[in-house]
Amino acid sequence: MTVGTILVTGAFGQVGKRCAQILLDRGRTVIATDLSTDKTVAAAAELSVGAGRLVPAYVDLLDPAAVRELVAAHRPEAIIHLAAIVSPPSYRNPGLARRVNVGGTENLLGAAAALPHPPLFLMASSAAVYGSRNPYRHPERITPDTPVDPIDQYGQDKVLAEAAIRASGLPYAMFRLGGVISPDTQSTFSGDHLLLVRSIPGDNRMHAVDARDVALAFANGVDREATIAGKVLLIGGNESYVMLQRDLEDDLMAGVGLGRLGPSASLPGDPSDDRGWSFTGWFDTTESQALLDFQEHDWHQTLAWLGESQGQLRPVLRALGPILRPVLRTALKLQRRAEGRGPYADPWTLIAKKYGPGALATADGAAD
Repeated sequence: MTVGTILVTGAFGQVGKRCAQILLDRGRTVIATDLSTDKTVAAAAELSVGAGRLVPAYVDLLDPAAVRELVAAHRPEAIIHLAAIVSPPSYRNPGLARRVNVGGTENLLGAAAALPHPPLFLMASSAAVYGSRNPYRHPERITPDTPVDPIDQYGQDKVLAEAAIRASGLPYAMFRLGGVISPDTQSTFSGDHLLLVRSIPGDNRMHAVDARDVALAFANGVDREATIAGKVLLIGGNESYVMLQRDLEDDLMAGVGLGRLGPSASLPGDPSDDRGWSFTGWFDTTESQALLDFQEHDWHQTLAWLGESQGQLRPVLRALGPILRPVLRTALKLQRRAEGRGPYADPWTLIAKKYGPGALATADGAAD
């Protein structure tokens, strides 16, 4: 084992690059693993090595020989596994997503288990494992003991990956993440993301979390094996991040300067339909905060961060907001009518109609 070495997969994503920076600042050697793209190479160049050492490693997790070689060469004391094809892009190719999200995890686990000193394996899981959460039937907070019941392909991928980790024999902890927010979210926002947002009931319970706090949770976790090994830990923001979907969206829109659209911009969930809701619910983060000490930001600080990232665009959006908001409300209403949506959001009917049944979880766990 190389003392101080941490392997981070998905190291140049919104959580990965911030986690890598914390570890570098603490003097760690970071084996930063990701696919090689213009974006990831640029992200690597922006990291400040500080007291640590950065080793970019552009390795495909679907290549088991390359993964074994990487892990054997560096013998990390901990692995932070962030890499995944997330929803909604995963809905377009659920077979590939399954190979990456589950098969890639299995390749990494096999390589880690072959080391003479097995590393701590910290897994980025998701609130998606809980599936559709009807707040009228389940008013209680989600806890680490809440049964998983994924409704979509991505949530099922995470459940299968978690099972592989438990069976690996490695020391581990599962970090189930709420809705991660950062300025990067806006730069990667696509038509697929817009459809997912539009599908969610306006009164759906959402637990957001600042990407900087998620990064800190993982960075702190590598030093706390004795207290977190074998645990499921819920990673959400403090109580200021506990809200409803419509309020979350409106706060984000106001934060970037456009202004709030209000309740007419979305449909409610059906109180009598347990499949008529989306993830997430509200997390009980008492244990995770006590063990990881990661909740450093409040919601207003996250919104300020997003607003500042807009630069000169923000005053433009503020000026155009009074014109754009009624146009957007009308466009959303007409779009719902064209899609034949009823009085309730019914998100998974809309998702399946758009992407096909492969976007949903299957009874046998197989991906199309």
